[in-house]
Amino acid sequence: MTAAYIPEGWDEGVLSLGGHVLQSSGWARVQERLGNRVVVGAHRDWCWLGVVRRSGPFGYLYLPFGPSLRNAAALPAAMVAARTRAHRLGCAFVRFEPSAGAATDITAIGARRVRSRQYEHTLVLRLDVDEETLRAGLNSGHRSRINSADRRGLRIERSQEPARMADFVRLLRQTEERGGFFSFDDPYFGAVAEELLPTGEASLYFAMAGDVPAACALVFDFGPTRYYAFGATATESLKLMPAPPLVWQTILDAREDGRIHFDFWGAAPPDAGPDHAWSGVTAFKRGFGGTPQSNSGTWEMTVRPLAARLFSLARGLRG
Repeated sequence: MTAAYIPEGWDEGVLSLGGHVLQSSGWARVQERLGNRVVVGAHRDWCWLGVVRRSGPFGYLYLPFGPSLRNAAALPAAMVAARTRAHRLGCAFVRFEPSAGAATDITAIGARRVRSRQYEHTLVLRLDVDEETLRAGLNSGHRSRINSADRRGLRIERSQEPARMADFVRLLRQTEERGGFFSFDDPYFGAVAEELLPTGEASLYFAMAGDVPAACALVFDFGPTRYYAFGATATESLKLMPAPPLVWQTILDAREDGRIHFDFWGAAPPDAGPDHAWSGVTAFKRGFGGTPQSNSGTWEMTVRPLAARLFSLARGLRG
């Protein structure tokens, strides 16, 4: 099934510009299943996929990890097109996350920096090497837990059955409760299950202790990259330490499938100290190797000034 408004060959165009999975046709289908309107714009040197978000009477156009750009010089034209489309849709502003361009280039088009919606920093592991090289990048703790997984009664399963998303969400809610955070509502994961699991654009992984899921992961695949989007561990299985062998298998399978990059989907800034909220999860991800990468962050351009001011006021009152 192809999402409405997505032209033929869209994914090839996004990939040619180094675009993210959240700019893919698969992600458009997820958004449409959630009831969101999706619109696109494209040129030889840029393309973007936008989702119309609503908050009460206000709307804005959001380009998650977009636009995809051949180079920073393509940003102004891409955003003229996005701003024009947003105005036609009655949106107050455009929120975007360009794939290239220094802050000075972005501010020059009248945008302002806002709090990041998607990850601004991540770790990316190269997979186009032999397994021995990948193993050499593991820290000693991960290597030990991977090597002893069989002795601890763990086995790894990969699934693309939508029905198994319920097991994943159950473990994720336990992990969120322990960590004091929240990711997404159940319909989000339901849409991913129905749209991306059957097509192979997403996979669920489970570390099984007998017949019981001890840990799980949700990964997305797009072009040369596998994205480690979510991971969770059952509270009663923490002492089994199932996460390292689980993630290791997602890495090995991605390499076997011909992927070149493994994106760990978020990390603390490279200069962050041990008190950073993401320090623990970043240390876990860093234990597999990978190189720090940063993007341009999240930016906004006003489209309808009065509506944008009212939206900001309403948001402040809710806060």
